[in-house]
Amino acid sequence: MSYSAIPKTYAAAFADASSSPEEAEQELDSIVSIFQIEPQFRDFFDTPSVKKEDKEAVLLKTFQGKISEITLNFLQVLLRRGRFSFLSEIHEALKEELDRKAGRVRAKVRSYPLLDEASLAKLREVLKEKFKSEFILESSEDPSLLGGFVVRFQDLAIDSSMKSQLKKVRQTLLDSKLPVGVVYEN
Repeated sequence: MSYSAIPKTYAAAFADASSSPEEAEQELDSIVSIFQIEPQFRDFFDTPSVKKEDKEAVLLKTFQGKISEITLNFLQVLLRRGRFSFLSEIHEALKEELDRKAGRVRAKVRSYPLLDEASLAKLREVLKEKFKSEFILESSEDPSLLGGFVVRFQDLAIDSSMKSQLKKVRQTLLDSKLPVGVVYEN
């Protein structure tokens, strides 16, 4: 099994085993956040010299009664099989799996200036109409675009930025050939 397939395989199994995959995804989201906020906690689980039994004891002490049994069991399976380091990738793959099943698409929108809610709602509607899917837009500001926006999702990119339009104009001007010997006078 290639490393890129591991998160998808575990995410699909976790989604299938959960009675409420959305709730399980929220729990996993909280757990991944804890690991990002507390690097010492993450380092404890990443350290190979710490025994799996010790890691499992800390896992149980920290999360038992605070998350569902299925999520806790899933974390234990990851730990026992040496896949705990894939937790954040599994979380991302789980979000993608749930989005796919629900017909949603997550897209990143870079713009300059930052798009307001009304513009994002309009863009969401245009994308929904064109691609027949619900869109979850993650917006960020990118001054290098000079104006306009770039939307990226799955394998697609929609570039409506001033930067790309100026590049096209430049290339068109470079490609057009002037006749030799033409002299321009004022």
